[in-house]
Amino acid sequence: MTGYGQGGTDFSNMAGHDNNYIALSGLLDFFRRGDEKPFPPANFAGDYAGGGMMLAMGVLLALLERHRSGQGQVIDAAMVDGANYTALPLFKWRETGLVPVGPDGHMVASDFVLCQAPHWSDVYLCQEDPAKPGTRQYMSVQAIEPQFYSELLKGLGLDGATLPGQFDRKAWPKMKQRFAEIFQSKTRDEWAKIFANTDACCVPVLNPLEAAAHPHNQMRRSFEPTPGASGLYEPAPAPKLQRTPGLSPRPSPVPGGDTRTVLCEYGFSGEEVANLLKEGVLGESKSKL
Repeated sequence: MTGYGQGGTDFSNMAGHDNNYIALSGLLDFFRRGDEKPFPPANFAGDYAGGGMMLAMGVLLALLERHRSGQGQVIDAAMVDGANYTALPLFKWRETGLVPVGPDGHMVASDFVLCQAPHWSDVYLCQEDPAKPGTRQYMSVQAIEPQFYSELLKGLGLDGATLPGQFDRKAWPKMKQRFAEIFQSKTRDEWAKIFANTDACCVPVLNPLEAAAHPHNQMRRSFEPTPGASGLYEPAPAPKLQRTPGLSPRPSPVPGGDTRTVLCEYGFSGEEVANLLKEGVLGESKSKL
C-alpha cells in the first residue's frame, strides 16, 4: 500500500500524506461548504477508506481469484486510487448534474445538498446545557425527503404551509438562520428527546465517550472497553458476523513484540527462531505497553 501508487509519474517517488492524496484524486474538492476552502476530513478518506479498506478488499479479491487460477498476484493499493473509487457515486453524480459544478470546474458547495447548503441538511448549535457549562453541543439534521422534512418541521414547531417550499433555494439562507435561532432555544438533550422515535432525520452529535455510553450503541455493542485504559472505549469490530464474530479489543501492539509467536505460527521451530534472533536476523522487543 502506497500513497501515489507503484508506477506512474514522479509522484510515485514523492512523500505525501492523506490530504495530498485526496487532493490529487479529485476527492478533496467535495469536502467543502459554502464558499469555504476545501477541508480535509482528518485522515479518514485517504488513509482509512482509500488505503486500509481498499487494501483489505484487494487481498480478499486476490484470494477469491486464486481459488480459480491457483496463482497469486501483486496488489497495488494506492490511496489516490482508493480514495476516488470509494467516492465513485459523487463523481457519477457530478456527471449527471446532481452535484452542481461552477464555470471553474469546481463543485458549487453552496448549492449542494450533501455539503449542508440547505437548512434541512446542516449541523446546528443548541442552547448551552446548565449541567454542562462551557460546552458547545449540536444537532445533526439531514431531512432530505419531503416526508422527513415534514416531521422535522413538526418537531421544530413550524407550520410547513406558511413556509417557503423545501427546495426554494432563494429561501435557504433565511430558513437556515431561522432554524439556527430555534435550535438555540433548547439544549441538545432536549431536542434529542423531541426527535426520538421520529423520522425527522435529526439526531444529537455525540462525542466519543457519549457515543460509547448511548443506549443504542451499548445494545449493539458498538464499543468495547479499551484494554489498559480504564473508562475509555473504542469501536468494536465491524461488520458483525453471526458465526465468526471479531475479537474484542486487545492491548496496543509493541513493534517486535510478537516476533516469536508469528514465526512459530508460520512453521518455524522455537530453536530456529532463537538462532535467527541470536544471529541478529530478526528483531524482538521485550517491552509491553
